[in-house]
Amino acid sequence: MDEILKILIVDDDEVDRMALRRLLKAAGVAIKAVETVDCGEAIAILKEQIFDCAFIDYRLPDMTGLELVQVLRGDSIRIPLIILTGQGDEQIAVELMKAGASDYIAKGRLSPEALAQVLRNAVRIHQAEMQAALAEQQKEQLARQREDFVSRLTHDLRTPLVAADRTLNLFQEGAFGDISPDMQDMLTVMIRSNQNLLHMVNTILEVYRHDAGRKTMSFESCKLYPLVKEVVQELAPLAQERGLKIAIDAAIDTTIAADCMEIRRLLTNLIGNAIKFTDRGSITIRLDKATQSTAQPGLVAIEVEDTGSGISPEDQATLFDRFRQGNHKRSGSGLGMYLSRRIVEAHNGTIAVKSALGQGSLFIVQLPIVQNAE
Repeated sequence: MDEILKILIVDDDEVDRMALRRLLKAAGVAIKAVETVDCGEAIAILKEQIFDCAFIDYRLPDMTGLELVQVLRGDSIRIPLIILTGQGDEQIAVELMKAGASDYIAKGRLSPEALAQVLRNAVRIHQAEMQAALAEQQKEQLARQREDFVSRLTHDLRTPLVAADRTLNLFQEGAFGDISPDMQDMLTVMIRSNQNLLHMVNTILEVYRHDAGRKTMSFESCKLYPLVKEVVQELAPLAQERGLKIAIDAAIDTTIAADCMEIRRLLTNLIGNAIKFTDRGSITIRLDKATQSTAQPGLVAIEVEDTGSGISPEDQATLFDRFRQGNHKRSGSGLGMYLSRRIVEAHNGTIAVKSALGQGSLFIVQLPIVQNAE
């Protein structure tokens, strides 16, 4: 250890302070020492100056070394703290280490080699911890910068996409003159592609708002059946294009306390996903009270079941994770299911999937019912 270490010595015994300096010099450790005899001054010094390490006597006039360690760690002072005492005591050692001391040495066992080794180890560990903390801070900063960039980018993309959607619909409605059947078909394809891209951009924006804590929820009484029916009617053309039947099986028409727009987004994600990954057969949406065997009373179960290709156990394990795409050949951005999970969690609910390859999938959402509102 060739660099000069700045050391704080907290000890009310001048002989002990001199002995400590002499031992470090004998060990070949270059130090710049600052000394104090009481804890109050030590706290003030450590708040104002940066040190590589502090040696603290266990018995001091105004408090014990243990109490000083607790105060310093409570004030977020993270430098190595090595405690010196007149005798060894395992119980004291345990308490000191729990409080955040870096090491504990009995004065009677001090030697140049032992003292230097303890100091080197404490400083190296501290430096490694600081480097790791700095790396983590830089990682978090880069993540925030990336998220902010994505948020700004998607926000900027959304405006022209909305404008394009309106313009294409005006063309299709003949607002700019008659168009041929072939042009009608082409415009339908263009509108669908533009809407898919707009949906992806909106999903990215919503994920960012949830993750950044910028999502504002507006809770109100929300009737589930009309909301499900509305979403099904909106997505029915997509199901018809794929030759799929879509049905609602509502045993109850219950009310939940929810952000209705967010629940609508959740239903759109789940039903749209079922349509996307079902080549033949049907999609069924069920509303019922959650069974006592699977949930506590006062919950409604929203089930979306399809006859699609199913999901492997490996993909089910991470299906609701961020940017998890799975191995399906038609996997999307990997954000739809993650956003669905965030919406459900924001409503104090749960979401789960039951599936097997080749046997379709069943998504189950459970949300609290507004009592006496049915």
